[in-house]
Amino acid sequence: MFRHTKLLQFEAKPEKPDAAYARKLQELIGGAYGEMTVTMQYLFQGWNCRIEGKYKDLIMDTATEEIGHVEMLATMVARLLEGAPATVTAEAVKDPVTAAILGGM
Repeated sequence: MFRHTKLLQFEAKPEKPDAAYARKLQELIGGAYGEMTVTMQYLFQGWNCRIEGKYKDLIMDTATEEIGHVEMLATMVARLLEGAPATVTAEAVKDPVTAAILGGM
């Protein structure tokens, strides 16, 4: 059973929109070693733990914490994109490293 509290653990707000940074944070959510992957691994392990008690609880508590990490990152991505004009992204790709990231390299 999961319980959702509407208050975030950290109330961080960016000073201005930053589409390039939002893209980098998005990789932390869904990349190969991202928070969603880790969340699903812990949930799978917890649900398949056949020994009830402290070990299963530890795995499920860790999985629940990982869900919170996904929520924090997703919230920050949304905040970074609020009001971001397309010109912000165009400016960001002037840096070759950022251009490669945005291009999927």
